[in-house]
Amino acid sequence: MLVSEIPALREYWYNIAYSSDVTNKPVGVRLLGDDYVVWRTADGTVSGAVDECPHRSARLSQGWVTNGRLTCPYHGWQFDASGKCVEIPSNDPGLPIPPLARTHPVLVEERYGLVWMCVGMPRTSIPVLPEAGDDSYTFIHELMQVWDASAPRIIDNALDVSHVSWVHKDSVGSSANPRLEDVKVVRDGESVSFSASYTVRIDEVMRKNTGITSDYSKRTTRGELVNPLMFRGVLEYHDNGLIHVLYKTATPIDDHTTLFCQFVARNDNPDEEKQQLIRELDGRIQSEDRELLQSVRADFPIEATTEIHAPSDRMTIQYRRVLADLAAEHSIARPDNAWARPLAKPPAAAKS
Repeated sequence: MLVSEIPALREYWYNIAYSSDVTNKPVGVRLLGDDYVVWRTADGTVSGAVDECPHRSARLSQGWVTNGRLTCPYHGWQFDASGKCVEIPSNDPGLPIPPLARTHPVLVEERYGLVWMCVGMPRTSIPVLPEAGDDSYTFIHELMQVWDASAPRIIDNALDVSHVSWVHKDSVGSSANPRLEDVKVVRDGESVSFSASYTVRIDEVMRKNTGITSDYSKRTTRGELVNPLMFRGVLEYHDNGLIHVLYKTATPIDDHTTLFCQFVARNDNPDEEKQQLIRELDGRIQSEDRELLQSVRADFPIEATTEIHAPSDRMTIQYRRVLADLAAEHSIARPDNAWARPLAKPPAAAKS
């Protein structure tokens, strides 16, 4: 199944940029196959709209910002934060602006140094990151990249702890120790949580990163599906109690392309030099995932019988069931002033 075949995915918040990337110019954004624009208004907040001028359909992201107003590059029409047109330069003085001269606004908010967008009627709020307000953790933004891979494949990979031994055998994985221990998986509605312990390899880079001096270490991952396209994993090293909290978000640009973002929280109070080491190692690990996932087809099977499964796949089997239930809702989104879901939904299909 492709993300475009699950309309309910429009009803979640996705991070689309770093806050620092939205300055004094409009920024074009593609989300779930549609084009949007974000810009800073006069009071410094970020607004968003469908990236199309209601006059002659020009891309508003090709324009500029005038005193906090989004200005169309075609005829200079200006739009305020609500999407209302407040200036048509070619009009005669005193001529009223047509009430239908407005953009289609979308929901945009800033949190955690990121810009978040929801193009539907939100069924949940922007995810809460527990470590962001905890002084015992250091929050580190690591990377934001466009991957030629589908968003469900990326989150499925995050939930799949057993791949670490093989995909990451040149960084942290130990193919000599491929088995998971103490695996527990729980699904509660759209939430999937799990815990699993396994062995990781400690090379010189990992020694600098973790402070562990042995060649191998036992690590436990307590992971959760925060929403259908966001993962949180608490990685705890048994040797010294180091906790590395890993956040992965997969913003679906379209069926085949994803804006992948990763940020972490650490409990070892890393200084700037150590933070850079953490970024470099995690970047190396993610490049290994990226290389593999970009060769996997985007069509993500949500039927339990389409693929072969092993006992270590319990987390990802539950993920498929979450997406299957969302797909069964048959919700319909429409591009008016706010995307909306239907007032009534057909009964959900039975779980496989």
